[in-house]
Amino acid sequence: MRLIKPLLLITLTFWLTACGFQLRGQYKFDFDAIKLAGMEKSDVYRIMDLQLEINGLKVNEGVKAPLRLNLIREKRDRSVVTFSASGRALEVRLTYDLQYSVTDANGDYLIATTDLTQRRDLTYNDNQLLSSENEESNLYQEMQQDMARQIVTRLANLKVASQ
Repeated sequence: MRLIKPLLLITLTFWLTACGFQLRGQYKFDFDAIKLAGMEKSDVYRIMDLQLEINGLKVNEGVKAPLRLNLIREKRDRSVVTFSASGRALEVRLTYDLQYSVTDANGDYLIATTDLTQRRDLTYNDNQLLSSENEESNLYQEMQQDMARQIVTRLANLKVASQ
């Protein structure tokens, strides 16, 4: 019995590493600085800037960055999915779209203009309007953070030639 648990743990660990499992964490980039441009006054810009800095990149500092991340457009949409018998909204679908691109120092596209889309469903309650609005706001922020992590992952996979 004593031997089974360690053996099971070793087997599980080997299996997880063999399948490519990796905890989310710091990424290794081929570059150390990036220029973040577009939508400077938006929440997604602030979140993206924070994600890049957390992962060790210099963002918009005086150095010449080999890459430029262009935040082009964001769009929020809210549609009613389900109505009650009295015609009130019961379930709402929130959609958040973000369009971005990545170019090198010469302006050549490394990631062409790409649309990311996130959707979340929200059970809506007219009797608790304030809490439903707060939950909606939190869901939009969660979608923005998830998109920022996706973009950082894509940036980490880019192979940039030495300048």
